[in-house]
Amino acid sequence: MRDLSVLVTALEVVENNLCKRFTVEDLARECYVSVSGLQKLFSYVFGLSVGEYLSKRRLSVAARDLVNTKKSITSIALTYRYTSPEAFSRAFRKFWGISPSAFRKEHRFFELFPKFEFNLENGGYNMSARRKVDITELYDELKKLRDTYVLCADICNLKLTNDTYGFAAGDLVIAETARRIDSSLSDDMLMFRIGRDEFVVLTGYNSVIDAETLAQKITALNGKHVTYDGKEIPVSIRIGISKIPNGGLSYKEAFDKMHDTIERVKQDGVFIGVLEE
Repeated sequence: MRDLSVLVTALEVVENNLCKRFTVEDLARECYVSVSGLQKLFSYVFGLSVGEYLSKRRLSVAARDLVNTKKSITSIALTYRYTSPEAFSRAFRKFWGISPSAFRKEHRFFELFPKFEFNLENGGYNMSARRKVDITELYDELKKLRDTYVLCADICNLKLTNDTYGFAAGDLVIAETARRIDSSLSDDMLMFRIGRDEFVVLTGYNSVIDAETLAQKITALNGKHVTYDGKEIPVSIRIGISKIPNGGLSYKEAFDKMHDTIERVKQDGVFIGVLEE
C-alpha cells in the first residue's frame, strides 16, 4: 500500500511540474522516499527510469500543444525544458518518428504517453493491480454516443519488440500505430489510448458494416515495417468491434468492455472481429 501511495503522489507531482526545472531528487523529496527507491518503483511499474517517464510525458504534452495551439516550435521546446529547438526536435523525432513541424501538419492524436492511474482490484494492495490511463474524457464522450460502434485496437507482438529491440523501438511502433489509426479517421471521430498497446476509436457509426470497413482500412498496412536502428520491425494491429449499448455503461463497465473486446480478438487469432452483444 505504501508503494502505491508513493507512486500516485509521484505521478501527480510530475504532472504539476512538466514545465518546470525538476530533478529526480526533487521528486524523491516531495514523496519522502530515497532516489534509489523511487527509481526502483518506476522501473518495476513502467520499465522506465523517472527521467524517461518525465521525458515521455513532456513529449506527449508538447505534441498536444503542436496540434491545439499556434505556439512556435521554439516556444514549445523551451516550455518543456529543452535547451534548444534542435534538442527538442531530436527527442521528438526519436519518440514520435516524425519531426515537430510535420507532426503539426499531419496529426490530430497526441496522447501517445498519457498519465496513468492505478486502481486497486478485489481489495488488493500490490503493484500488480491493473494499470490504466485516465479515461474520464473517453467516458464522457461514450455517454454521448450510445448505440454506436467503437473500435478497440491492439498492437500485435509489442512485448516481443520491447524484449528484442528495447522500449525505444516499442515506442516507435506505438507511434506508427497511432499514425495509421489517426490517418484513417474522419474529423468527427475520436481516438484514445487506453493502455500500453491499446487504442479506442469512437466511430459514431450505427452500422457494423461501416465499422468493419473502417477497421479494414486501418489494418490494410498490417505487416509493413518501421525502421529502428537499421532494423526493420513489422507493425500489425488487431481490432475488435463492439457496440455501446443504448442503456449506457458505468465507468468500470466501459473500460472492462473495451479491454474484453481486445482480449476476445486476441483469443480468436484474427485481425478484425465483432464482439456480439
